Amino acid sequence: MRFALLILAELIGDVVGAESCAGDTENCQSSMCCSTAGRTCFEKDATWASCRASCTPGISPDDPPEYRTPWSCQVLPVVFQGSVLPRNFQPPAGSPVARHGQLLVQGRHLLDKHGQHVQLRGMSLFWSQWSGRYWNSDVVNWLVQDWNITLLRAAMGVESGGYLENQNVQKSLLVKVVDAAVKAGIYVVIDWHDHAAHNHVAEASLFFDEMAQLYGHLPNVLFETFNEPLNMHSWAGVVKPYHEEIIPVIRNHTNNLIILGTPTWSQDVDIAAQNPISAENIAYTLHFYASTHKQYLRDKAEVALQSGITLFVTEWGTCEASGNGKIDLDEARAWLDFLDVHGISHANWAVNDKNESCSALLPGTSSMGQWDPQLDLTQSGRFVRSRLLKEETHVTSTSVAPDGSGLSSGSLTATTSGEAIHATSTSVLPDGDGLSSSSPTTTSSAAGVDNQDTRTITTTTHEDTMSVSSRTCLCVWSMLLAVSIAQVQHAL
Repeated sequence: MRFALLILAELIGDVVGAESCAGDTENCQSSMCCSTAGRTCFEKDATWASCRASCTPGISPDDPPEYRTPWSCQVLPVVFQGSVLPRNFQPPAGSPVARHGQLLVQGRHLLDKHGQHVQLRGMSLFWSQWSGRYWNSDVVNWLVQDWNITLLRAAMGVESGGYLENQNVQKSLLVKVVDAAVKAGIYVVIDWHDHAAHNHVAEASLFFDEMAQLYGHLPNVLFETFNEPLNMHSWAGVVKPYHEEIIPVIRNHTNNLIILGTPTWSQDVDIAAQNPISAENIAYTLHFYASTHKQYLRDKAEVALQSGITLFVTEWGTCEASGNGKIDLDEARAWLDFLDVHGISHANWAVNDKNESCSALLPGTSSMGQWDPQLDLTQSGRFVRSRLLKEETHVTSTSVAPDGSGLSSGSLTATTSGEAIHATSTSVLPDGDGLSSSSPTTTSSAAGVDNQDTRTITTTTHEDTMSVSSRTCLCVWSMLLAVSIAQVQHAL
């Protein structure tokens, strides 16, 4: 009898101690159930969910003014159901992935399935736990159609309400945008967005094992294993050993490109290059924010490239390293020219409406796409969209290639983006890259980076790559370039 009473007392204690379902005015995020019949627990953000009859994503006019932040309207509890893509899915004809296929690293170059150099350009989503309403197919499709992206980065938050606390929620958001990117025929980076990934090796291993098994057969999907190691995380002692744990997990399922974070918020690529990881088809992460990171970081990148490693800019911003503060579009242009010269792929931070400088969207912008550039985009958003769209007019000239192998085509580019007008020259480099040559530059610019009347003419040469035998070619090319610039100036 005493034993039975003890069992009964324990059961009663469990019932009493169990969390009851939430009322209409209570936070149901923990209990994930509602005490009122007909109500559903809808999530607002990482800190609040409530029991409602229905929910429309975005800002609710019923919320008090001080709490008018967007609702994700994710139903809780979330059950992760995996990808909806058929196993034999093929990319749409003519899409970037249909044209280029699986990406492979060769030396410091990223090549496509034809062995041709490829450079991806696109956008990064914001931390998933704080911007989930933009993690949907409408946003992905709009970025493909209206921004011309070939790359999307899915920055899945790990700490602070992210994957570690809400695995099913975060994986469901992730799969939603990865599936959308695959359907659109663009490349997508699955990013373990963490500053302390070395403390989460077991969790990261399980995650990448699941994602590589789910998506590894698709050439679209790339894997970023450690967003930004901090400045106290040494390459040899912390970051490299972490990557060496995770790479084999992914390689159990796929040979797709893996992108590896580097110390000091993914800036110390030169240090990583001195002690590279022995693995196939890997690239190293470089991050920059134009108003903070200037020529000194490009110099570090040059050192890394000369060492023979491949760089991939999975995150860059027009503003300060905080994600806020002053925007420096001149420095952003210098960076983008540098990336174009070296054929380095990149994704801009970030698709979000947070009230900070590097956000691409103004606060309250729709989570369904269809954004008006003047009404919905920030200064940063307008600039990045213009660069991605390449709103340009081309005047083509022809000259003898520096290696004397025959004719190569160069083009003068006049960009009419609403931010500025630039003229840059393009020629085939001696190593056959065929990449845009946009640095060093000489620039004449009116004051004001956001002035619609700003006019900038930038001319570039790669004389340092020319052999003595090609000096005559340079003169002819320069004459053609001068004529082309005059045509552009006349057109303006």
